[in-house]
Amino acid sequence: MNLGQTMMVIAALGLLGILVLNSNRTVLETTEIQNTAEFGIAAVSLATSIVEEASGKMFDELIADSTTSVLTSPTQLSSTLGKETGEGYRSSTMDFNDFDDFNGLKLIFKDTKKDTSAVTAVGQVWTVPGLRTPYHVWCVVVYVDPTNLNGVSGARTWHKKLTVYVTTLENLNPGTKKDTLVYPTIMSYWN
Repeated sequence: MNLGQTMMVIAALGLLGILVLNSNRTVLETTEIQNTAEFGIAAVSLATSIVEEASGKMFDELIADSTTSVLTSPTQLSSTLGKETGEGYRSSTMDFNDFDDFNGLKLIFKDTKKDTSAVTAVGQVWTVPGLRTPYHVWCVVVYVDPTNLNGVSGARTWHKKLTVYVTTLENLNPGTKKDTLVYPTIMSYWN
């Protein structure tokens, strides 16, 4: 082999190396995009189902009680946001009956066929066929002032905000991870 042929072989190997590296990078980027899209679709679906279920409930425990007289002031509303004694999420004995019962709700959705590891996080575990990873869902309900819907009102108002957080991480601190879906909705009472 002469010098010209050796140079051509070295150039060909260099081009082949560049091609292999670019192919690997493209495969990795495609996998990351696919995983991100899958997380987004599953997370939005889970959050939407929780929001729709909560929106189908009464605004407040006092409104759900048919013996309560007409409400004229928000101070008549329940001061405690969360489930009442004996209530549970999709409980056979007494299901949630008002919007703020979802406050503090923690759920874990997983596919038991694919994920046989024990779930160590706190929350009710629900099986959903086809999930590749467990999804952790938790809810926070607060009173909000209509002039500042992103804030929290220190007083009871005619407006409650439910924020559903969905993540695939074990760390259940709202808003601390970049792959946490934050899905807020507001329910108002008009009398």
